[in-house]
Amino acid sequence: MRYELISFREIILDALKAGKSVCKELPAEILEESKRVFNTVQHNITQIAHDRLKAYIRQHQRGLMQLMDELEAMVDEGDLNAAQGKNEEICSIVHLLNQMVFDLQQYLPDYFDYDCPVSTATQKQLLLTIAENFGQILNHLEELLADDETIAIFKHLFEHLKSSPKRFTFEQAVYLNDFFGSVKLALTKLVPPLQMPEIILLLTSLNFNHPSFYHSCCSHFNHELQKCENISEQYRLIHFFKKLIGQVFKTISIPYHRNLPNIDESLLRYIESEISYLKSIDSIAEDLSNGGILDSNFKVTFTVRQLAIFIHLQVEAGIITTQSPKMLHQYITKHYSTVEKEIISEKSFKNAYYGNASADIEKVINKIVYMLAIAQEKY
Repeated sequence: MRYELISFREIILDALKAGKSVCKELPAEILEESKRVFNTVQHNITQIAHDRLKAYIRQHQRGLMQLMDELEAMVDEGDLNAAQGKNEEICSIVHLLNQMVFDLQQYLPDYFDYDCPVSTATQKQLLLTIAENFGQILNHLEELLADDETIAIFKHLFEHLKSSPKRFTFEQAVYLNDFFGSVKLALTKLVPPLQMPEIILLLTSLNFNHPSFYHSCCSHFNHELQKCENISEQYRLIHFFKKLIGQVFKTISIPYHRNLPNIDESLLRYIESEISYLKSIDSIAEDLSNGGILDSNFKVTFTVRQLAIFIHLQVEAGIITTQSPKMLHQYITKHYSTVEKEIISEKSFKNAYYGNASADIEKVINKIVYMLAIAQEKY
């Protein structure tokens, strides 16, 4: 299994060191050798055992990539006392090598290493393409009257993509081309006002498993759950999220990042963990109720604000201990009712819990004083 790039590399480096002009001898010499190399590789694949073909093709792919990096380093480091003309010569050779790699990808896709990072030149072009596409997408979002959350998620994605410390892989380059085309096409079919759930379903269908997108989705789910008045509403909403994500049909088969789980799988795991959390709250409440510790319909003579103050005082005094105020609020609203409301919303209880109404505080204090008087009289 012969390595065909040794003489090719020597021809390129010798020509550069000799200072030959790109406009005369160098193009013909290098172009002729590049064609010979590619034709030889194509011929050799018919002579090599099938189990060795992948290694053979990838050996030449990596060789071309290494040669490109070597030449680009000459420009960056100022080797050969390179003037502007010399830099242009090197860049033209790099462009030729880059095209040879793409030819390998096009004509021998089954043996090509898609997990290999692209060249520096391709990386620069990809970043320009990403910036152009994001500009177009943001214009579409403005036309669709997208909410701030939706616009923010795309801006975050753009920042993460353009500032990635590693070069994209060939697989990611292929993916991003399909991704941007699909997003722009989908946005032309949507109607204003565009909101975050539509974007979550769209990017999930495109198998976009970037960590930034995953965290944005989780943040959105959590924010929406916080708006619910009680656990029952949270149950309904989280199961609705589960239904939507579970029914998404993926239109791009490969994910953005092959070493990370598919985005729908990750989101469903997050949703299942939220469901488990809600079930644990219900389980605790049920155990207390069944054990006779607490009536499941425990009614108090306080108003909602007064009850919230009374509970808050017990937490501050260490009578009630909890590491999760949210869980405490959910428990109280599920099992308490007041003189004014049979069903207490978690939101109203939370607002009252952290509020400060002097008139209500006075009434709670009066009840506590009355409790002390009873205690002194009986004990």
